Amino acid sequence: MQNEATAVSKTDFSHVESKRDHTPAPLPDLEAERRLVRKLDRTVLPWIMALYLLSYLDRSNIGNARNIGLATDLGLSSSMYQLASAAFYIGTVLFGTIGGLMLKVVKPSHWLGTCAIGWGAVSTLQAACTNPSGLVVVRLFIGIFEASFAPGCALYLSFWYLKSELSLRIAAYAGMSAVSGIISGLISYGFGSAKGMAIAPWQALFIAEGLPTFVMGFITLWVLPGRPESGRHHWFTEEEHQIILSRRNRFTRNEDSGISMAQVKGAFRDYRLYLFVLIYSGLSLSLAVSSIFLPTIVGLLGYTSVQANIMTVPVYATAYCCLVIVAWLSDKTRMRGIPIMLGGTISGLGYILLGVVSDNRARYAFCFLSVTGCYMAFPIVLTWIASTFAGDTKAGVGIGIVIAVTHAIGVAASNIYPTSDEPRYLMGNAVSSSLTFLTAIAALVMSICLYRENRARDRRFGRPELGIPIDMGGDADRSPDYRYDI
Repeated sequence: MQNEATAVSKTDFSHVESKRDHTPAPLPDLEAERRLVRKLDRTVLPWIMALYLLSYLDRSNIGNARNIGLATDLGLSSSMYQLASAAFYIGTVLFGTIGGLMLKVVKPSHWLGTCAIGWGAVSTLQAACTNPSGLVVVRLFIGIFEASFAPGCALYLSFWYLKSELSLRIAAYAGMSAVSGIISGLISYGFGSAKGMAIAPWQALFIAEGLPTFVMGFITLWVLPGRPESGRHHWFTEEEHQIILSRRNRFTRNEDSGISMAQVKGAFRDYRLYLFVLIYSGLSLSLAVSSIFLPTIVGLLGYTSVQANIMTVPVYATAYCCLVIVAWLSDKTRMRGIPIMLGGTISGLGYILLGVVSDNRARYAFCFLSVTGCYMAFPIVLTWIASTFAGDTKAGVGIGIVIAVTHAIGVAASNIYPTSDEPRYLMGNAVSSSLTFLTAIAALVMSICLYRENRARDRRFGRPELGIPIDMGGDADRSPDYRYDI
């Protein structure tokens, strides 16, 4: 078995052995670097967090709007609600693959800002819908504009942070999806309880959550920094900019040279791309279920429609706290597979118990399991993709493909929880639990594969020297000195 692994390793890497660069990277000023990271945490990261928060508010508020009059006013049947929910994911599937790549050819502030302007405007227009068909069309366009945003966020943060710092930062912005559930629940509760409004509560909800995104998008066009290699941004001093470039090339050499077609081909030929699709599928389904159907599920536990919105807040708050803690531990230990396995298992158990237990108080507790397990795992998957597919182009393709393909699962989420299955939703909970367990199994397989790959490279080339930058080029993570997080 060992000889076989060595033979495979030689076949894989003999053509790149000559590319090894043994020029040590200059030693960094650790205190100056710590100050820079803190500055990034005060500038770049909060901006991405705010945009992602707004994106999730606008994509998921249809669930809360349904509870405060949307279905009644538009004559929205269960099947049309499922279609409107699915329309968003159809849009993301069609256009989601280009998000990360566009950051290589378009200034990030322009691309991300334009996406925000588009979905903010369309989200606000949901308030003008007068029939179910109009709502379906609007939701489709929200999906189109948001499709390129989520993959772009993970790749954009990888421009500024080291691999050992990335999981916590991706968790910080991805966790805004949980915070959006808290905020949207509170806002919808306020509008649902208000009396004497000039417009319907659900219309006020769409306007209140859509307009801020539109404004934020315009500001992003001028505020957000571009790629570090493209020049110094006014947020940073010349010294800070040089540290940023040093960090960017400390372990991997990146160039601001557009899209590498070799890395694009390498991504599609890499079996790990398809294994990541399996890992993310169950989490994508769970995210869709929580955003679209959690208020409805909670409402069936004995709460009124308005109360159901406020009762989702503790669920999302717990999910966010667990997400941040697990991401921090993942960065400290550089372990990715174990927390994903744990999250998938917890979420799967939650869905099983939601389907088989009849006591309402117990079922509300199981909502915490199903949502928290999902949220504690999915940001780490995005980090794992970015670090496994080294090289900006390959990482952009990998993240884009994984998110786009697994968003197709969101279409299924819109159809596996029909009202005819109330209150236990046996079919939906069975499918959700199966896919989240698949997440855990696929993460275990990925960890084993990457561990064996690291061992094979150690035997073939020896352990890589610390501080030696790796030329990404067309080979990306196939460089003999590159080692994977497991």
